[in-house]
Amino acid sequence: MRRKSTAFAAVAVLSASALFLTACAPGNTAENGTADTPSGAVPSTAWDSATADQVTDGGTLNLAINAMPANWNLAHVDGNEVDTKTTISPTAGSIYSIGEDGTPELNPDYATSVELISEDPQVVEIKLNPDAVWQDGTPITYKDYESTWGAMSGADEAYQPASSAIWEEIESIEPIEGDFDFTVTFSSVNADWQSVFADLPAILPVAATATSEAFNTGYITSPIPSSGPFMISDIDTTGQVVTLTRNPVWWGQTPKLETIYVKVVSGDAQAAAFGNSETDVLYISSNADAYQTAQGRTDAQIQSSGGLTWTHVTFNGSKGPLADVKMRTALGHAINRSVISESANTPVGVPATTQGSYIFMPGQKGFEDNVGDAIGFDVDKSKALLDELGYTEGDNGVREKDGTPLVLTMTIPAETATNKQRAVQVQADLKDVGVTVELNEVPAAGFFSDYVITGDFEMTGFSWAGTAFPISSSEALFSPVGSESNFTGITDDSLTGLFDEANTELDPEKRLVIADKIDKVLAAYVPIIPIAPLPNVYAVKDGLVNYGATQFETVDWTLVGWKN
Repeated sequence: MRRKSTAFAAVAVLSASALFLTACAPGNTAENGTADTPSGAVPSTAWDSATADQVTDGGTLNLAINAMPANWNLAHVDGNEVDTKTTISPTAGSIYSIGEDGTPELNPDYATSVELISEDPQVVEIKLNPDAVWQDGTPITYKDYESTWGAMSGADEAYQPASSAIWEEIESIEPIEGDFDFTVTFSSVNADWQSVFADLPAILPVAATATSEAFNTGYITSPIPSSGPFMISDIDTTGQVVTLTRNPVWWGQTPKLETIYVKVVSGDAQAAAFGNSETDVLYISSNADAYQTAQGRTDAQIQSSGGLTWTHVTFNGSKGPLADVKMRTALGHAINRSVISESANTPVGVPATTQGSYIFMPGQKGFEDNVGDAIGFDVDKSKALLDELGYTEGDNGVREKDGTPLVLTMTIPAETATNKQRAVQVQADLKDVGVTVELNEVPAAGFFSDYVITGDFEMTGFSWAGTAFPISSSEALFSPVGSESNFTGITDDSLTGLFDEANTELDPEKRLVIADKIDKVLAAYVPIIPIAPLPNVYAVKDGLVNYGATQFETVDWTLVGWKN
């Protein structure tokens, strides 16, 4: 059975930036056998933090997006993309916010308490803040959650939600007394139940979900009514500017900013727009040109935080030499992950850090460097394993077995420079241990559909975007073997039981212990070689506080503004 997608599932992306290309080392620059250790780290949140009394009352913020939303309903499949989220985030909120370390925290603006009152069956009691209202003054009640569940659960196929995951496991939503206190009963135990109440859109008004027509097409040209500190007051389709102003019925702390302008600026032009002071924030990622442009602005600073995207080499372990775990381990020891990380991070001023876990990001609670322990850079170990496999090194430096050279192919999208950069470094590293790698450059448009998803590759590389709920969201990458996101063609039978155990363990600390067991299993059978986490690099105008580079932390739009 194919698994449904989830808003919290890992997402495959081609590259952090298709515009970034730098020369990379032709071979290893570290000494033979040295440990593959990070040379530095970046914080989980890098923005300039300030308390409410330190932020000026008033002012404007200018942001950029690539295009106007195709659907203003973020819960709909057509609206579930980053530009839409950037635009509507100040107008919405959730029962939970995500903290700096990636853990959910109760947001008192929307709920006074959330309590797990039963584990079998799993029942959650939610007490809403009775002051919370929609833009027209209508209270936010259990009826909104009940109707949202009906639209998101997948029970009615006329609705087109971006995801039904976890919503589909809700069995009932019932009021306790009045309209503000209610219970949510789940059909099975799920440790990540908080995820549906922690990210946008966590709740929609009844009017937006009462019919499939309203949900699917009712907000193509107009936004969902505000339930946050700001409201969308104007959409200028000619000038391509969305104007957000303070929501007059907002019940929480008065936001510091008075106005937010979200301007459509093409991706190629966003760096120039920031350099010309037309915008106040620029997402740089690993774009070295954008980094240089941002450095030229004298009234701005560059911030770097940990990110959720990590690069890797994925093996097709279902056939050929890569079906042997000893071969995959040998290749893992041969790849200098630190050098690849340096080539991506150094040009944008970020220390190189290797990805040490299959589940957690550096800085995330539960992170342990199991990858470095199992397949850290060690050329001598790599050569010894290849010898054990019967691949001997000839006078020309190429390994062969029974007269057949050891030649592997690495399939990459031709039009994405960073993917090729990593592949060239992998090619050079493996050449140093006698393994020949031929690059198979294919059209980017068909890279996933024609090659990765179909398993028509030996080795490949792209990026996975992690989540604040990493244990359950990472499962589909490795188990079962037929999962829609397991491109490796292999699995370890013990993973099914371990993931089931982790996903039904409600004690957070015990769950991390199980996750560490999972991570060690993955590191032992090497379906993927994690390479490097890609940081979030932003440039922001001097004085902007509580907004910018962050890995997990939810933006509190009442505190975003300009420092006194």
